[in-house]
Order: sequence, then C-alpha cells, then structure tokens
Amino acid sequence: MEPAVAPYRKDSTIMRTIFLLSLSAVALTSVAGNEFTSSKVKLLAHFNLASLGAKSGNTCWGYVSKSGKEYALMGCSNKTVVFDVSNWNDCKKVAEVPHSEGLWSDIKIYKDTMYVSSETSGTGIQVVDLSKIDSGQATLVKTITTPGRSHTIAVDPDGPFLYTCGSNEGVSKGATCCFDIKDPNDPKRVGAPTMTPVYQHESQVVTYKSGKYKGKTVFFGGGEGRGLEIWDVTDKNKPTLIRRVAYPFVGYCHQGWLDQTMKYFYVNDEFDESTNSIATRTLVFDVSDLEKADLVSTYTTSKLSIDHNLYTRNGFNFHANYTSGLWIFDANDTPMEPKLCGFFDTYPADDKAHFDGAWSNYPLLPSGVVLISDINEGLFVVDATEATKTPVKASAAAATGIKGTWTMATIGESDDEAGEFSGSGTGSVVLDAKAKWASPSKVGFELKASSGESVGATVEFYNWKTKKFEQAKSMKLDSSSTEFSVSADKAANLVESGTKNMKIKVTLKGSGAWKVSLDKARWTINP
Repeated sequence: MEPAVAPYRKDSTIMRTIFLLSLSAVALTSVAGNEFTSSKVKLLAHFNLASLGAKSGNTCWGYVSKSGKEYALMGCSNKTVVFDVSNWNDCKKVAEVPHSEGLWSDIKIYKDTMYVSSETSGTGIQVVDLSKIDSGQATLVKTITTPGRSHTIAVDPDGPFLYTCGSNEGVSKGATCCFDIKDPNDPKRVGAPTMTPVYQHESQVVTYKSGKYKGKTVFFGGGEGRGLEIWDVTDKNKPTLIRRVAYPFVGYCHQGWLDQTMKYFYVNDEFDESTNSIATRTLVFDVSDLEKADLVSTYTTSKLSIDHNLYTRNGFNFHANYTSGLWIFDANDTPMEPKLCGFFDTYPADDKAHFDGAWSNYPLLPSGVVLISDINEGLFVVDATEATKTPVKASAAAATGIKGTWTMATIGESDDEAGEFSGSGTGSVVLDAKAKWASPSKVGFELKASSGESVGATVEFYNWKTKKFEQAKSMKLDSSSTEFSVSADKAANLVESGTKNMKIKVTLKGSGAWKVSLDKARWTINP
C-alpha cells in the first residue's frame, strides 16, 4: 500500500490558472474557411459556434435513446446542445439546455439521464431527462448545488455511481464526490467527504466483472503533477490509494482510458508539450496488476500540439489533440506501439502548443460515427470507417452440392491462385472467420469471382440472433474477374457472442454444368 498522500497542492491551481488565461485569450479565434485537412476520415456534418449561439465549445458525449436513435451532446460556454446524428446525411440540432457562462463543462450519461457539470461557481451539476429526446425534449429535472462547482464527472454504470473531480466541497478546492444514481434523476450523495484527499483532474471509474479484482470498483485518476493515480473506491466510506505512478517529464497528468482488455491504460499529459517541449506524447501503462502498475511505453504524433481527451474502442485509440485535431491509432496488434491510421484536423491554422482546436471526441456510439468538439469551431460529426476498417481472413470453407479444389490460401490470398468449384444446378460454399471483437459497428465482406458460364452468385451473412443466413447481394458472374464488396445492417448480430465467429454463404446457380473461381475472400470489420 502506498503511504498517505500529500494535501491538495496549491501549485496545481497556478498551472490551471495559466491554462485559463491562455484559453481566454484565444477561445474566440476562428479559422478562416472550412478547409479541414484529413486522412481516411470524412466530414459528415459541422455545426459552428454561430449556429449554436455560443462563444466557445468544450466537451462532447453521446447518447442512444430507447428507439435506437443516436445523439451527440455538445458542451458550449453557455449551454449543452443535443443533436440527432442517427442519419449521417441529415444531422440536426434538436434541443439545448442553458447553463451559466463559462469555459469548462463536462457531460456524462446514465440510462436516459444526462449530467452536466461546470467550473463556473454556483452552477452545480445539472440533471437532465432525455427520455423524450426523440420528440425534441430535454428536461432539466434538478440541479445539484452541493458541490457548487466541479471540473469533470465520471459515471460507473455498474455501481451505479456518479463521481466528480475538482469539486469545491466545503473548504476543499479539489474534492472527489460520489453520488448514488440508482434513481438516475435523483442522485444521492454517499460516502466520505472526498474519495481522494488530493485533487484529481479527470477520471475513469470501473467495476471489475472478472479476474483478480472481480467486484472491486477502481478509480483511475489524472493526478496533476504527481502522475497516474489508482484508487480503490469499493467502500465509499473508506477509499484507499492502490498505486501512484510517476513518469519522466510529468507536466500535468490529465486524463486517460482503459483498453478493451483492461490491461492497458492510455494517458495524456496536458503540459509536457508546452512545459517540456515534448512532441505530443501518449503514455501507456500496464495496469493488469494494479498494485504494480507502471509506465511501459509511449507513442507520439510527432506534432507539437497539446493532447487533451482520448478514448478507446475495440483496440483503436481516438485522441483530441487541440490544434492538430482528431488522431486515430490502431492498437489491436501492437498495444504498446499503436499505429497511426487516420486524422481529421479541426484547426488547420497550425499545430503549435496552444489551447485551440479539438477539446474532446466521442467514438463510442454503436454506428461508429465519431464526434469531435472544438473550442473554436463547434461540433464535427465524422466518419472514420476507412481509417478503422480492419480485414479478417476466412479461416475455413465447406462446399455443399458442388465439387471443389481449394485451400484457404487459394481462396483468401491475393495471388495468382484461386479456389475452383464446379457443379450443375445449385450449390454453396460456407466460409468461416473469427472477428477481433464481439461488438463491431460494421461488418462487410469482399470477394473476387469469375465463371466461363452464366452463373448467378448470392452472398448471405449469417445472423446469429435469428440463426439464419440472410441475403445481402446477388449478381451474375462471367469470364471477367468481378471484385465486389457487400455490407450488412445490424452488425452486432453477425458476430457470435463469446466465440466471435462469423459465417458467409456463397450460393452459386447455373442452368447447366459450370465452373467458378473464388479468390480474395475476406471480411472487413470496424470497431
């Protein structure tokens, strides 16, 4: 167990005051034009500050209504704005909830309730009912006035509990408060006066469902100039520090997020670029053993921009890096050395270390659409399908009603060989594969096929929910090689829970004897 921690550090207030002054000086600067540079990320919609009636933007989050519609929640200087982003071709503003003017706010969701915190004194935490948002209604149910100000909030849905960071509770300027939200619209304060005796900037709080820590609720906190801090908050009356991890060139340990395996925790340090002249740096901590958690790697964009909020989804890391915008890294195969796979620059003016541009992002909506909230430019809704598209090879094949000569290499590899099939009438080939994740946002399939005769081909995905193959695409084959791709709706039903198995059936039909070549068969999935 770590020794008792030091009291709240006044020098952290100084650092945050520097941030406040810098942001105040530049928050209203606008980018001329809308020429946003990008790689493998497509702009779907953009709502600038003028259209939102706000001076500046801050955080963002997402929400899915009971009907399945997806919403973006954008924090602004004077309000929270709700957008319907279900139709990527017709994103639109549907509601707003005003609050006191200020630079900072934070937003989290539990069930159909939105919680909004602000650092503006006296604003407290707004409790907003979104259960009727499909009809354009966002209802302010109540405002928690104690604490009167909080920097950020976090929700552990398995508690369920709401946690605050940087609250002005009593005489403390950095309390971490806890609320029971079993009744989402009526949070009840519980536990110790503060979960942590020192200021935490942001947090992720999770309850472990398996393994060594099953049943434990763990608070991962950004510990300012101290480093990453890990707290056991299972007993709300007796929270304890499990581990504090300092690291080289600590500037201001800001925020982080667990990967899907809960082995790695990715962290951004908000001041290491401006204070230590380090290029944008993400810190990778191995937290598989919480008592021995340690820094194991770092990676960089090689830009000078300051990194802010990051989130992970199915092995991809999504970074909001202020002046260089959204950066996406693939950590599936190399979790300690993620590979850059796409970006969208919301602030094309420069990539320097100042507080402009992308504040946060939200990549966790079921459809895979990504939200970016920008201090100067408002809300961006982007499609990262191309950046995160992940190929999966077929692992097995079985023919029914037809003869064939093939190996998985000849069917699946992009080479001069193909799988050969022959028959008369109708036959089929069933291909199997294993997805990387149990919950992809999109599933597609690609195939190259040809035939010297007139043969019809139908491709069907296997739906594990209905236990049936369902038609996706039909076509006529000829002697020229036809490369085609198909995509399916309701991607979650196309991956078997637990095993992560996927199946495709290719049905071939001709009026007489025929031969067909199949090649380059593979699935594509997105997180």
